[in-house]
Amino acid sequence: MIETAISFALGLVLGGFGVSACWGLFWSVFALVGVLRGTSKWQVVRASLTAGLVPLLMVVAVVWMMDSARVGTWPFLLGVAGVPVTLLGLGLRKLPDGTRVGERLVGGAQTMMDTMLGRHQGCGDCGGCGEEHHH
Repeated sequence: MIETAISFALGLVLGGFGVSACWGLFWSVFALVGVLRGTSKWQVVRASLTAGLVPLLMVVAVVWMMDSARVGTWPFLLGVAGVPVTLLGLGLRKLPDGTRVGERLVGGAQTMMDTMLGRHQGCGDCGGCGEEHHH
């Protein structure tokens, strides 16, 4: 019973660190493109890389210390899936205004990507600029 709980807990830890690492590395790509376009700063790249690499190093450390026999057990695999499934479930929750949390997250992420990449600046509410605006 204790071994099952330990396997599940290790899976939860790795699942959480994995999600965090992916999120940080995802934003690192946009930050780097923003720097190359001149619309973002190196501090954003450094912060994004830190947000991605620190949890990734934690995953490596936990996997290195963990017994390899645990990796294929069902409690471990359920634990790894636990954090992403929980986040998916939370993303489906409705807010008081009727929108879903996931919709708001995607909208905020889109705004952040537009800001980092320099899209839709100085053109008003055009609803989607073409290449003629050169930004």
